[in-house]
Amino acid sequence: MTRKEFLKKTGTLGAGMAAMTSCALIYDSEILACSLDELKAQPFLIREFNWDQIFLTMRGEEIVVFSLVCSHKKCTVAWQAREEQFACPCHEGLYDSEGRVIDGPPPAPLSRFRWELRGNDLWVINEKLSG
Repeated sequence: MTRKEFLKKTGTLGAGMAAMTSCALIYDSEILACSLDELKAQPFLIREFNWDQIFLTMRGEEIVVFSLVCSHKKCTVAWQAREEQFACPCHEGLYDSEGRVIDGPPPAPLSRFRWELRGNDLWVINEKLSG
C-alpha cells in the first residue's frame, strides 16, 4: 500500500468515525412514554429516554417524572417500594420519594422532567425542571 492509499483509507475511516460520533450526540426532544390510563393502572412505570431510565408515577392527580440517574457518579438508581426511596447501588446514596437526597454522597436531588398530556398520551419532554 502506498502512502497516498494509506492516507486516503485512514481519512475515510476518520470521517466515518466522526459521523458515528456526531450521531451519538442526537437526543430525542420528547417521547411518548405511555397513556394516562396505563400510568394510573400501575404504581409506577420505567421507560428509557435518551439512553437513560426515567421513572413515571402518579401522586394523587399529580404526574411526576424523575431521571433515575444518580447525581453523584451517574449510576442508575432503583425504586425500593417497601422503603419508599430510591437507592443507588454504586455508593449507597439514598433519595426519598420526592427525589431529595436523604443519605450518602449524592450532591443534588434526582432531576425531574417536564411532561405534557396530549389527549390521553403522556409525553416526556427533554427539559429538566429546577428544584
